[in-house]
Amino acid sequence: MNTQALLHISESPYASLVSEKDFCLRLRLASEDKGLSVYAHFGGKYPFPTSREKIPMALAYLDSEFAYFEAIIPVKDKRLAYVFEIVENGQSHFFTEKGLTDHYDFACSYKDFFQFPYLHQIDVPSLPSWLEGAFFYQIFPDRFKLGDKGKDLSYVNLDWGGAPTPQSFAGGDLEGIRERLPYLASLGVNALYLTPIFLSPSYHKYDIVDYLKIDPQLGDEKTLKRLIDDAHKAGIRLVLDAVFNHLSSQSLFFQDAVKNGRKSPYWDWFFVHGDHIDLNKPNYEYFSVCPYMPKLNPDSSTCAAYLKKVALHYLDLGIDGWRLDVADEVSHEFWRDFRKAIKSAYPEALILGEHWHNPHAFLKGDEFDGVMNYPLTYALESYLASKNSNARHCASEINRIFANIRPSQIQGNLNLLDSHDTFRFYTLCKENIDLLECALAALVFMPGCPGIYYGTEIPLPGNFDPDSRRCFPLDGEKPTAHSELLRNLIAIHTKQISHLRKFRCQEIEGLLRIERSEGGQGLELYINATDHPIQLKGDDHLLAHRYESNHIQPNGFLIRRLQK
Repeated sequence: MNTQALLHISESPYASLVSEKDFCLRLRLASEDKGLSVYAHFGGKYPFPTSREKIPMALAYLDSEFAYFEAIIPVKDKRLAYVFEIVENGQSHFFTEKGLTDHYDFACSYKDFFQFPYLHQIDVPSLPSWLEGAFFYQIFPDRFKLGDKGKDLSYVNLDWGGAPTPQSFAGGDLEGIRERLPYLASLGVNALYLTPIFLSPSYHKYDIVDYLKIDPQLGDEKTLKRLIDDAHKAGIRLVLDAVFNHLSSQSLFFQDAVKNGRKSPYWDWFFVHGDHIDLNKPNYEYFSVCPYMPKLNPDSSTCAAYLKKVALHYLDLGIDGWRLDVADEVSHEFWRDFRKAIKSAYPEALILGEHWHNPHAFLKGDEFDGVMNYPLTYALESYLASKNSNARHCASEINRIFANIRPSQIQGNLNLLDSHDTFRFYTLCKENIDLLECALAALVFMPGCPGIYYGTEIPLPGNFDPDSRRCFPLDGEKPTAHSELLRNLIAIHTKQISHLRKFRCQEIEGLLRIERSEGGQGLELYINATDHPIQLKGDDHLLAHRYESNHIQPNGFLIRRLQK
């Protein structure tokens, strides 16, 4: 046994509540030790030596370095104690807070057992119930559809479908989105995520001047309310984009701070180095390399109050949640306070953070419901688009991602192939539609909520920003073989996969295999990203692409019921 690989951390993704009735334990071993037998001894903290139970732990995730064993144990006592047992060649070894030993005296276990001191009801994780079966569709409003043809169009400087620039305005609006709701419902989409819609000088609107005013280019509050109501009638949820890390330098708050310096009531809303704001040689913190987006300080009590007021205002209007821009650059303290304010009024509201790396610090159940799962995007890009990795490596990367997220939070993540901030996946695939369709099949099998960026169903190409923000074609609703395959994949996810709790991802004979199951029943997906056909026999095929004579062809996939 490779003892240096052993790892368990209490009150972390390795030990967390799943529900008020279940607790998840994970133990990490070296990947070469995946065949060992692992057990958890658990029980109430005080009678632990005499009333403990023993349960086998199953291999849940395997990456290139580590094997992650997992057990879901019932909560019978709110004070939990536990010890791990690893059996190698018939010899038991015990792993506790003191490390690994060959013998263990349970009578003295109070000195070194792992523990969860008390399982408080308030700490039981809770996600919006509607996330099970949710399939998201991200829309960049200026580029989706121009619906209000009676509005002032003098700002429009891009012919619909033309090549966008960083200064392009195409004229898309909220009314255009509302008009396309029947089309979106026909795809099977049941949740929309819109990039910012508030008053802003830019086409992308991530530099907000006034959070409490809808940008007239996109509509007004009445237009938004009609969109919300009609979306709900169509069975579609609506999530808006909250930019609480920064705002526009044109905002009243920043301009007041510029004018009045430290005497401004908004001075502590910003991070200024000095007694006055210097616009020529910016002495204030800002987003990325953009001085026109000064960074907000939500730890200011008045700034925090304003941002919570904004969030609650639109929830009062009827939206179903918020996607939080640059969420990892805002303090944990603010997000914990924000969650309390939102969830106390709207328990079913989604709080989704933008996070591009390992998000576990924000996914403890007291901040975000989930994050945008960009690490999964990277793993699928490497396997299918650039083909820099094989099935084994892809499975390893995917397993590593989910092994480091609390199981209670996995359903809250938005799994995606691309977004307004990335290259289009179709372009990364060199416009090979077969590879895109393999990626979409993988996406719907992942635990969490799948989501696509508008135009993926066409499919729309696009290089990096601003090219990834092209207009949705005027004839984009026209059905094709690709859009029909996507409809089928969405239906499989929402009706047959999303409720299945067991997830397994592995490489088998060159194929990437992903399983979703419950109680031995479920579905399995096989993807062939090699350059040669691979034989796969079996019955009860649900959906196949490039599958001929019991062989999955290169860049093909097969979905079937779990074979017993």
